[in-house]
Amino acid sequence: MKSNHDTDFFHQFLQLSISDLQWEFIAPEFETSESLDFLINPRRLRGSDFLMRWSQGRWSEEVVIRALNDTSNFRVLPYGPSTVAPEDPVELEHFFERLDQLRAEGKRPDLLLYDATIFQRVEGELLQRLGNLEQAAVIESTRFADIIGKAYAALEIENSLWVTEKMPGFGKPFSRFIRGKNKGRLKAAGIVPTIIVKEEDIPRLQIWQSTYHVPIYVVHLFYDRGYFIKFDQILELLDKGELGMETQRYTNPDGTAATPKQIVKVPYILCQEFGQVQNPTLLPRTFIDKNGKVMTYGFIKV
Repeated sequence: MKSNHDTDFFHQFLQLSISDLQWEFIAPEFETSESLDFLINPRRLRGSDFLMRWSQGRWSEEVVIRALNDTSNFRVLPYGPSTVAPEDPVELEHFFERLDQLRAEGKRPDLLLYDATIFQRVEGELLQRLGNLEQAAVIESTRFADIIGKAYAALEIENSLWVTEKMPGFGKPFSRFIRGKNKGRLKAAGIVPTIIVKEEDIPRLQIWQSTYHVPIYVVHLFYDRGYFIKFDQILELLDKGELGMETQRYTNPDGTAATPKQIVKVPYILCQEFGQVQNPTLLPRTFIDKNGKVMTYGFIKV
């Protein structure tokens, strides 16, 4: 298994789980390993699945930013590199290559949430120091640590393309496991919305949180609604045995071998609803790579 410092920003942000890639591996038109590598290797040929997932991640961040900025109480500052990365696939890879120097910082939450009144002063200070607000996501945190510490909360944004109301276990009562390693833990009646955090991210988020004394919240957006939970609450549930780790396999977007990782899944009933997504639309987009290959992918628009 590669250490965090051996994985560049491109892979760190765009790892895909094997379960999310099932359709590629069983699709009859892709029979050879070479074809599969072609499909999911954006560093070489920019696979459509990569483009879909990248736009999906940007969409979820934009939904959260817009929802909070539309309130009278809060304002949001993009802080994680993915929040200000370019949409163009070629420029995106170059962008992450330039950001590899930030890896030493560890895990940055995606957004910083400020009280609207405080943000007026924060915005002016950042413009004076950095020139524009987007620079906050691409420079060392030590350059504006005092401003980070004024945030009300930090938000780590996750996403999944599921319609929650159509998931088999959604809205149905939970029971508890009565035997085995999960004895006593909640048992859903079927597939349900969950907030997922990788075990490897937990200590990195803890370090960030203890450094800046800003509480982290994990927000997970689905196609039709979102949920959130305080990061410390996830840790408490793990300590009490209410939640546990399970193994998930991930494939890097360049097609390298799958690496098992430990993750924790928090069922939605232990979280709070962030809000409902109104009328999302999945639109087609196309991209032509340097070899002339035309690819199509879905782009979510609200």
